[in-house]
Amino acid sequence: AVLIVALALASAPAAAAGRAPARRLPPPLVRAAPVPTDELMARGLGAFKAGDHAAARRDFRQLAQRDVPAAETLLGTMSANGQGGPRNDAVAAAWFLRAARRGYGPAQLALADAFARGRGVRQDLARATDLARAAAGQGQPGAAQLAARLGPTRYAEAAITGGRP
Repeated sequence: AVLIVALALASAPAAAAGRAPARRLPPPLVRAAPVPTDELMARGLGAFKAGDHAAARRDFRQLAQRDVPAAETLLGTMSANGQGGPRNDAVAAAWFLRAARRGYGPAQLALADAFARGRGVRQDLARATDLARAAAGQGQPGAAQLAARLGPTRYAEAAITGGRP
């Protein structure tokens, strides 16, 4: 009987000492390598073109965390159109502003349009003109036309028409 007790104690030393048996720890978590920026952009664009706006928005948000102005501009466009979430002109303008501050032409043009129309921001024709000219200086299609439409002679017309250029 002593031999049986000794074997039992040897096989379960923690239980014999009044402690719970040691638990095995899970293996350490291994973080996956981040998806390369160009691959993440291609994946987001593919999801967008396929109409999976929620997936596109997730990918573009990851890119925006990496300060990629094209992704920020796409997030602004999606917010303005209600793609992958509710339509929100103020959020759209915030994304455009973030990318425009980096000198990204498409964002400058989108923000110029937002300021010209008062969409998501208070209407400001002078700021719209400055942004459109900055975008035009980078060769952004349509920017020179917007800047010309918002030029000095248009300020009087905008005042007459209630602020609509």
